[in-house]
Amino acid sequence: MKKTIVFVLTIFILFSGFAPQSYALSDSQSEAIHGLLDDARRISGVPGMSISIVADDEVFYFSSGYADREKGLSASENTLYELASVSKAFTGMGILLLEEQGLLSMTDPIQKYLPWFTLKYQGKPVDMQSLTLNNFLHHTSGLTNFRHTQNIPQGNTSDLLQKTVEMLVNAELAFPPGEQYNYGTVNYDVLGLVIEIVSGQSYEDFMREQVFQPLGLHQTYVYREDAQATGQLAQGYRSSFFMTTPYNAPEYAGNKPAGYIISCTKDMARWMGIQMGIVQDIPEIFHTVVEKSHQGDMSVSAVNDMYYAAGWSVNADQTIIEHPGGNPNFATEVAILPNERTAVCLLTNGANTNRSMVLQVKDILDGNLTQSYEISGTQLLDIILSSTTIILCLLAILLFLLGLRRRKTNERQPMTKKSIIVTVIFLIATIVLCIVCSAFDWSTILIWQTYSVLIALISSALLTASITWFVYTHR
Repeated sequence: MKKTIVFVLTIFILFSGFAPQSYALSDSQSEAIHGLLDDARRISGVPGMSISIVADDEVFYFSSGYADREKGLSASENTLYELASVSKAFTGMGILLLEEQGLLSMTDPIQKYLPWFTLKYQGKPVDMQSLTLNNFLHHTSGLTNFRHTQNIPQGNTSDLLQKTVEMLVNAELAFPPGEQYNYGTVNYDVLGLVIEIVSGQSYEDFMREQVFQPLGLHQTYVYREDAQATGQLAQGYRSSFFMTTPYNAPEYAGNKPAGYIISCTKDMARWMGIQMGIVQDIPEIFHTVVEKSHQGDMSVSAVNDMYYAAGWSVNADQTIIEHPGGNPNFATEVAILPNERTAVCLLTNGANTNRSMVLQVKDILDGNLTQSYEISGTQLLDIILSSTTIILCLLAILLFLLGLRRRKTNERQPMTKKSIIVTVIFLIATIVLCIVCSAFDWSTILIWQTYSVLIALISSALLTASITWFVYTHR
């Protein structure tokens, strides 16, 4: 999906000739955006969606559905959502601010600040003096999502950031540091801990006092309790078996620098305006920091023609600045086109959202009013697995009942060689599926994935067991 977003954004820019466009939003455009949001909410099952648009120095807000469906609380530009990985741009801003203040350098080795932090590659210790803060900023450290996110500790105590980074000590890297760009959310947790060490403050207090308040982001929070106290915090939801239900995902306070800042589309509009230089009433130092934060690391190969900057994915000439985000019960997307002075932020309280709808909003801004929402890959997977589960369970029940009927009506005869082979094959298949079902840490997987993943595996095992029984009874 990310590749599609980047490709389409590139096409937009190429055909616009890099010329700023004027968006005096018409009634028909407003209706089209409202219609797209309503369709997206209806098709995806996600209860609430909010969008902010910065276009040619103007700001527009659109919302659909509910921040809390059960309480009847409508979504609005003031509704607070978890930003998921869109949080990284704020952490990137924070650590680059410390550099601009002369308190650190991004070329410093990580052990200057975390002397106890060690890593391995192919079983051998990594030279930690060669592993710099830039490696974590640009996801070139060797810490990746595939290998290093499964054991992030749950909880919301003040020591969780320290524990999250300690969890990575002596971790086996996916590749030598600096060799490639491979996204790993925990890289920004390491940076969050460095912010604490250098500033002498908690990550939360530093971000609130040194970043959010000076930038005028008064509805952006790092403490969930503060967000809840406003009465505007959206309830998160998840979908399984064609149903969307409230879901209170576990808290990962130690992953906050990477994925758990909370904000609303009103503050995000100001944040996007800051990125584009439209908002000027901020301390002078931040203008330099913003410029630095958009500089991708071109010392490594691009991924889908995009480089990683400081919490942003950017193309070579910085005409596309974007970042998606996904938590167990929230989905987000920010796309900024500086040369067109246009930016779109999408915040929703369900993981089923197809985040590429930000491109459809851009289409509407360009006058293409007819847009059709398409289901996300997450929702499609759940539909496929849920449908598969129903079919497999019905077949398993049918074969079990037919086997019972055979056993009651047929005289027992010696099994043929063919029956023995087929029975053994399906018995082995049943055992293998049972082993697969028990091999994974489902407590973590089911937080992030639809429940239908596990149930589809269980129903497959039931079906092979029923086939084994059915063949065995045919004597």
